[in-house]
This record gives sequence, structure tokens and C-alpha cells, in this order.
Amino acid sequence: MSMTYDLYTDKQLVNGLLSNDKPTIEYFFCKKCSNLFSYIVYSVYGGMATLNELVNEFYLYIAADNWIKVRQFDFRSKLMTWIGVVAVRFFQKKRDVLIENNSSEAQIEQTKNFDSYSMTIDKTIDVRQAINQIPNQRYRKVIERLDIHDVAPEELATEMGITVDNLYNIHRRALLQLKLIMTRKEDYV
Repeated sequence: MSMTYDLYTDKQLVNGLLSNDKPTIEYFFCKKCSNLFSYIVYSVYGGMATLNELVNEFYLYIAADNWIKVRQFDFRSKLMTWIGVVAVRFFQKKRDVLIENNSSEAQIEQTKNFDSYSMTIDKTIDVRQAINQIPNQRYRKVIERLDIHDVAPEELATEMGITVDNLYNIHRRALLQLKLIMTRKEDYV
């Protein structure tokens, strides 16, 4: 059964989701998106969330209001590219809300952890400096607009005169270059 779904086009998968086809939904969330959820567990939550928890949360988010999010997918990029962006942004916002709620409950802890806060500011400054060291101006622009200013990928792609898929490729290369610069910085410290 899984093999047949592996051959499905993006259009067939979307149609299966929109028609609430249980096998398609199960395949999509439990198999097709499994690598994406594993990535989110470690990159967004630092390994502090479970795969099942993420699958359930994301399913509820995507299926809400008769699959309104999926209905917004316009096939200008690959389905997995689009769903990856939607999922990462959803879980980053969810994580930020959790952090905000936890921090408001722990005002006393914040004063004890002033040094930790100071280190976070230092790291933010280091990231800004590293971004400025990226030699490719397009890479800098993509990271600043997508990751810092939270501009929609479609908007930035239009602004730059490129496709969304091309934008994601540039973003991936830019992040790799930033990581390389940050790694070199840590070697000096």
C-alpha cells in the first residue's frame, strides 16, 4: 500500500487530504512527513518533544476549518517544500509561545539567570556579525528577510524575481554558509 502512495503526485496527495481519505492522511502524516517531524523535534525543540506529539499537533492545525491551510497550497512549489515551511513556522511560533508563557511564570528565575540572558544577547550579536560576514549579498538578504524579518517566502521570491523553489535552495545554501562562518568563529573563541 505504501508503495502506491509513494508514487502519488502532489495533486493526488492534496486531493486525498481534502477528501479526508484516511489511508492518504495516515500515509502523509506518518510516513511522508516523518523526516520533517524528526528534523523539527531536534532543530526546533532540541529533542524535547515527541514525534507523536508533533504529528498530532500539526494534523489538528492543518486539518482545521476543513483543511483551509492545504487549500491555500497553489502548487507553485513542491508539496513537501511548502509543508516544511508551514510546519517549521508553526512549531517555531508554538515554541516561542511556550517559552514566553514559561518566562512570565518565572520572573524570579529570570533575575537569577541574568548571566544566561546576557549570553543570549551575545549570541544574537554574534549571529548578526556572522550574517554580515557572508560574502554573497543574496545569501545575506535571504537570511535577513526570511529568518530575521519573517517575510513570507512568496513575497521575497517575487521581490527577488525568482521562484519559491529557487529561494528555498538559496536559503539552504545561505544557512550552510552561515553555519560554516559560525563554526569558524567558535574555533577562535
